[in-house]
Amino acid sequence: MIWYVATLIASVISTRGLAAQAAHGLREEPEFVTARAGESVVLRCDVIHPVTGQPPPYVVEWFKFGVPIPIFIKFGYYPPHVDPEYAGRASLHDKASLRLEQVRSEDQGWYECKVLMLDQQYDTFHNGSWVHLTINAPPTFTETPPQYIEAKEGGSVTMTCTAFGNPKPIVTWLKEGTLLGASGKYQVSDGSLTVTSVSREDRGAYTCRAYSIQGEAVHTTHLLVQGPPFIVSPPENITVNISQDALLTCRAEAYPGNLTYTWYWQDENVYFQNDLKLRVRILIDGTLIIFRVKPEDAGKYTCVPSNSLGRSPSASAYLTVQYPARVLNMPPVIYVPVGIHGYIRCPVDAEPPATVVKWNKDGRPLQVEKNLGWTLMEDGSIRIEEATEEALGTYTCVPYNTLGTMGQSAPARLVLKDPPYFTVLPGWEYRQEAGRELLIPCAAAGDPFPVITWRKVGKPSRSKHNALPSGSLQFRALSKEDHGEWECIATNVVTSITASTHLTVIGTSPHAPGSVRVQVSMTTANVSWEPGYDGGFEQTFSVWMKRAQFGPHDWLSLPVPPGPSWLLVDALEPETAYQFSVLAQNKLGTSAFSEVVTVNTLAFPITTPEPLVLVTPPRCLTANRTQQGVLLSWLPPANHSFPIDRYIMEYRVGEHWETLDAAIPGTDGDFFAKDLSQDTWYEFRVLAVMQDLISEPSNIAGVSSTGLGGQVAGQRPRPSAHLC
Repeated sequence: MIWYVATLIASVISTRGLAAQAAHGLREEPEFVTARAGESVVLRCDVIHPVTGQPPPYVVEWFKFGVPIPIFIKFGYYPPHVDPEYAGRASLHDKASLRLEQVRSEDQGWYECKVLMLDQQYDTFHNGSWVHLTINAPPTFTETPPQYIEAKEGGSVTMTCTAFGNPKPIVTWLKEGTLLGASGKYQVSDGSLTVTSVSREDRGAYTCRAYSIQGEAVHTTHLLVQGPPFIVSPPENITVNISQDALLTCRAEAYPGNLTYTWYWQDENVYFQNDLKLRVRILIDGTLIIFRVKPEDAGKYTCVPSNSLGRSPSASAYLTVQYPARVLNMPPVIYVPVGIHGYIRCPVDAEPPATVVKWNKDGRPLQVEKNLGWTLMEDGSIRIEEATEEALGTYTCVPYNTLGTMGQSAPARLVLKDPPYFTVLPGWEYRQEAGRELLIPCAAAGDPFPVITWRKVGKPSRSKHNALPSGSLQFRALSKEDHGEWECIATNVVTSITASTHLTVIGTSPHAPGSVRVQVSMTTANVSWEPGYDGGFEQTFSVWMKRAQFGPHDWLSLPVPPGPSWLLVDALEPETAYQFSVLAQNKLGTSAFSEVVTVNTLAFPITTPEPLVLVTPPRCLTANRTQQGVLLSWLPPANHSFPIDRYIMEYRVGEHWETLDAAIPGTDGDFFAKDLSQDTWYEFRVLAVMQDLISEPSNIAGVSSTGLGGQVAGQRPRPSAHLC
């Protein structure tokens, strides 16, 4: 009852006291107090008593700005009234000051103290004050991600940290100690970290750090990436001896970690191999054990770990099994052809390879070198230049390597037999337009009857072609890839024989130039090449170049004037690596690029540099019919660094050039071609030789031999002067 009366009196007097204070003067300047969370603080409030007489009774009130009723009221000896938020923490200090224990961040704010006198002298005193309380608190987290968080590979994940403190803390994220910032992979905003396109490399510890001048708080979350396994320790190639055990290790990591391992031999599950499945074991850590290895166990072994997520990786290694040399499948009969060379072969299988093969004939050691025309080859086979009846007999072989031998082969009886022979030979050359059909005949006979196959020399052709039962080669639609040399091969148990032909496919883009050579100086490069087939049309060339360190889009094209197959490139930098390639083009398109040649230009010489060696083609070759034959005349090269040593005269009747004379003195300018075949069109060209450098050919001069006779021969006339 007394508490309520005091409260009522205080509230009435408060209104009158405030009016009196306004009439008699300003209140004290506000006070600013700072404390750290968890500490104790005193909010000071003074009481001014009258000079004379007993101090009157008074009521102390403390207000917090924003709270409509007092948070603390004290009157006399009665227990104070305390707001529930301050219960157990607020008490009166001295006469009117307020003591707060264990201050919290939410205690921060403005506080007002009011001292209300209960006698009639209340309006003559200046009591009460304003205090601002600042609570400095170190950062604390109000929201954190769990200690472990999962994310699927290829997806995204967001981790959020919310921190409270005064002053307001700054929140950053670190991965394995490295500060993360906004990038294509990470997005950082208001304490949240988002990892996009999650991959295996993103797994690990992520630390959220909240800091201010009052301290810091950290929280670590481990990101677990759900995805297929990753092989951290792939198998390695091993070599073991026969009958030993082989161990191939394979260790993978993944989340979830329910890993299973499958091993393959030559792309087939090891447990599906009849002989192997009984001698293999796969351990829980992925190790493959092969017990008592055999030579047949050698090969590629592939480890495939799986956890049922995504595409499983794989890693391979090769097992090499070493064993003494042995003979596999020695035929009971060895056929050797009559009239041509043949072989007596020993089918050796050995690891390491066999070092020697010893032969027996009819139970006695065979000394191969004592038989005329017999040669022991590196692989242990015997080559017989021309077999006779003396070669007949029964043969056995014994191979050896560094581990020894597994013994002698089964006996094989040598039989002489006629080789297969061609009944129809393909022509020397076939010319046909692209897209057209073509049939190249080839047939053979023999006992037993031979099988005919066709092979393209060099790069195989992927076009539509097939060998007919008759042995002929059929092209349904010729393509550029079909151009080149082809071989018809007739094979039976005795031997194989071969017939060759050349196929020229007309009406295509040119073929790639070859034999690219580059001669360099400090600032120039002389690029030369062998032209490829022109596809049936006139072709031109361009030289492509770039600095070696530049990218694939930095190639520069340099046109080549019609005629020569070389180009002098200048304005290069000394001591610099350059790359060159040559491209051909005709009216139907371009060839493939030639091989790329990389060269380094020369450095600045310490002494005077040697001049660039250069020789241009001979000029103005003419062919004139005379009573003695064809008179060929020419002018020397316009440019040559040194005197011309000699000239080479070449001629052709068909497609290929042949040498007529390779030793024409360098001082000559005329040459007689005599004894030409009748009624034939001849073409001539001349090349200049200077030291070791051969020039490009001259122009071509043509002439008909109608009315002239004999074989091609040459005679040098007396020197004569002429004009081009």
